[in-house]
Amino acid sequence: MAASLKDQLDEFLSKLNPGSIFGIDIGAHSIKVCEVSGTPGKFKVEKFGSFVLSEAAIIEDEIQKPSEIVAGLLEAMVRAGIKSKVACIGLYGPNTMTKRLNVPEGTKEEIEDHIMWESEQYITFGADESQISFDIIGDNEGGGKDAIVAAARSDIVDSFSNILADAKIQVKVVDLNVLAISNIFEEVYKDEIDEYSEGTLIIDFGAQSTKIIVFKRGGPIFTKELPIGGSLITEEIQRQMGVSYEEAEDLKTTSDENGNLPQEVLNIINTQIDQQVAEVRKNINFYVTQGSAEKVGHCFITGGNSLLPGLIEKLSTLTGLEVKRLDVFSSIKVDEKKAENGLEQLSAVAAVSIGLAMRKVD
Repeated sequence: MAASLKDQLDEFLSKLNPGSIFGIDIGAHSIKVCEVSGTPGKFKVEKFGSFVLSEAAIIEDEIQKPSEIVAGLLEAMVRAGIKSKVACIGLYGPNTMTKRLNVPEGTKEEIEDHIMWESEQYITFGADESQISFDIIGDNEGGGKDAIVAAARSDIVDSFSNILADAKIQVKVVDLNVLAISNIFEEVYKDEIDEYSEGTLIIDFGAQSTKIIVFKRGGPIFTKELPIGGSLITEEIQRQMGVSYEEAEDLKTTSDENGNLPQEVLNIINTQIDQQVAEVRKNINFYVTQGSAEKVGHCFITGGNSLLPGLIEKLSTLTGLEVKRLDVFSSIKVDEKKAENGLEQLSAVAAVSIGLAMRKVD
């Protein structure tokens, strides 16, 4: 069947703007895809779509059900109306790493050699089996340059790239989700960035992991990924109430006409949130202990499970910080018709994919 005139036009327009890519966030719970237009300070979400995965389609960063991931990705693109075949994909999990390094002044080659040599000390999964990249973000207060180093195990990069290849999508950029969150935070709060650069905690509450970022002086100075998330809450509802995983997920997220969850479900959620927030606090305390000069004065949260009832209050109590939602759409434009469940919900679940879609290629 011949392509429609609209499809031909969409393909032609995409070729006119080869620097644009769309973002793909393949999480443990769902796949999110996003396309943005504009430049820094003038970004707009043009297209967004998602697809909910079955239980254990991905465990940590290991793809267990590749055919489902491919089908889900293509379906999410159809729902979003994305025609582009050029993408930026975000990686996460125990086989990824970010590190803030202070490097001495020198030529480009000298700086690169120093970063590659020093970063090998921090790559627990083996530098020889990894893909490593870095970005110089500015001058260090004590001299030299500040650099953000990112690494991912090569076979993890390959496995996700192969999934996209099966979907006939070309990977132009491989990013890390923690960096996408940092970038979107910097974009959204650019007017107050000097205030937040004193030390700001950003927490992404996902399905299988919780990502902790301390943002300071133009970028992340500390990142930590904890193997806790919304899936543990779903599994506990499943266990205690004797229902399927899908039914448990529905019980966790579906409220009555007054916005309330069943008390039995709410009790399970509260217990799990207490445990997870305590784990987050322990890791924050470890960061502060390790670098006594590195304090945090602000806290923002994002991710689908940041929407769970009571989380903000519990986190605020345990950290002693005012906790706010990372309000993506306070700066980035979006047509509210795209937010079927409200802008707050879309802001939470789409943040990573928007951050990935903001990347440009030459």
